[in-house]
Amino acid sequence: MIWFFTPYSYTKRLFDAMDSYMDLVEDENDWVCFLDGDTAFLLPDFGHQVKTYTDRYPDTGLFTCYASRCHYQLQVRRGTEMDNPDILYHRQQAETIYNELHGQVKEVNRRVAGHLLVMRKRTWLQIRPEVMRMVQKQDKRILGVDTKISNAIIHAGLKIRLMRGMYIFHYLRLKEGFSNDKHLT
Repeated sequence: MIWFFTPYSYTKRLFDAMDSYMDLVEDENDWVCFLDGDTAFLLPDFGHQVKTYTDRYPDTGLFTCYASRCHYQLQVRRGTEMDNPDILYHRQQAETIYNELHGQVKEVNRRVAGHLLVMRKRTWLQIRPEVMRMVQKQDKRILGVDTKISNAIIHAGLKIRLMRGMYIFHYLRLKEGFSNDKHLT
């Protein structure tokens, strides 16, 4: 099974929110897809798309995907107009990427942005102590939690893979600009 969650914390403690959602998942073999609150799937069969990847690459520690906007270039497909506000443009991007690259992955094995993170519950249990320690040590609230998760996956010797056939819309301060982080602090 794949669970889809958009974690939110009234105290801006993203790790705690993610951990609470993971507690809802009983089967350690189930997959969990975490999405940022400013993202959207653009194709109706998104669940089937994610399942294709989890079925084909079950040894993956963490999946991510392309997004319309991201701080890390590896998660933005070459040629994507990140500042384009037209949702129909991004819907077309999602369809094109799906048709050209569905089922393909790229091993990235480096930190990734957390607009979409897919992992098994057992992987979470494996990395949780390290992530919790680093989040508490550095007083991370929202910013940086995805980095701590990525780093823990790498330290555990697990693979991080980009689902090349998936593209989501990520608002990511499209109007306000990348540097505006008032809502995160």
